Amino acid sequence: MTIYYDQFETWEGSFRELAVDLVGKEAIETLASSSFEFIEDAGDSVVRHTDIETASDAIYDWLQAHEFCVFHGTRLLPDEILSLQQLGLRPLVAADRRQRLTEILKTHPQWHHLEHRLAEVLEDVGPKNKQGRREGQVHFSLSRSGLANGFDHYLSHGSEFDQHVVQRLFGDQSGLHLLHSETVPIIVHVRIGGEELVRGAHPHFSYSDIIGMGEIPGIARVFLNSWAFKVANPSFDIAKLRTDCCMMQRVATPPERIIDLEKFGELDAK
Repeated sequence: MTIYYDQFETWEGSFRELAVDLVGKEAIETLASSSFEFIEDAGDSVVRHTDIETASDAIYDWLQAHEFCVFHGTRLLPDEILSLQQLGLRPLVAADRRQRLTEILKTHPQWHHLEHRLAEVLEDVGPKNKQGRREGQVHFSLSRSGLANGFDHYLSHGSEFDQHVVQRLFGDQSGLHLLHSETVPIIVHVRIGGEELVRGAHPHFSYSDIIGMGEIPGIARVFLNSWAFKVANPSFDIAKLRTDCCMMQRVATPPERIIDLEKFGELDAK
């Protein structure tokens, strides 16, 4: 079964088995009768029955054993939707954005005066990393709710890269409405293995590096805290957390790993 983080029923059972093996049934029963103000406190209550390294290693094994769905939010031109279906998701290459941005921005009243600067701005925001640092990357969210209802600027105006380019080019916010009006909001549902999820969620310090710092790695904390808090509060809807848990990849996502291309609308937000 593919795990959807927001859909607790897709992972509650297997994670419960992990937790029982880790700390025992009595500790889980105590958890279920507890009350927590903060989600982090629920996760900490589990860790107190073991230790950071043991808990992190156990969750790592669980992550490795499962498949997950992650979400990429963007806005696309109609022909880009077809390309995505045929070629999959590809890491950002700044120079490749010139044609699409020309198509989108050509009706801006200042476009003909500033068009000659587009290549320079693309180079600055892209390879020269002067803003955003997105060259060669693709970003995903573990939580659809977090993407749709939390950090939803990807769905309102498209990629951060395009937004940075447009703002630098015109010197204001005037081009952002074209990024919105000329494109369609899409949530790309992507199937990913546990090892890829772990690496993508920790692009700068590895999972083991973070354990060595005396902390439970972020991706493990997300599942541990959410599971423990939900056990203590059965009526709580995890999707309402709007969890901001992102991952980054530097490789293309082939089309066969794309589960769905969801055309997103304001009424679709959950």
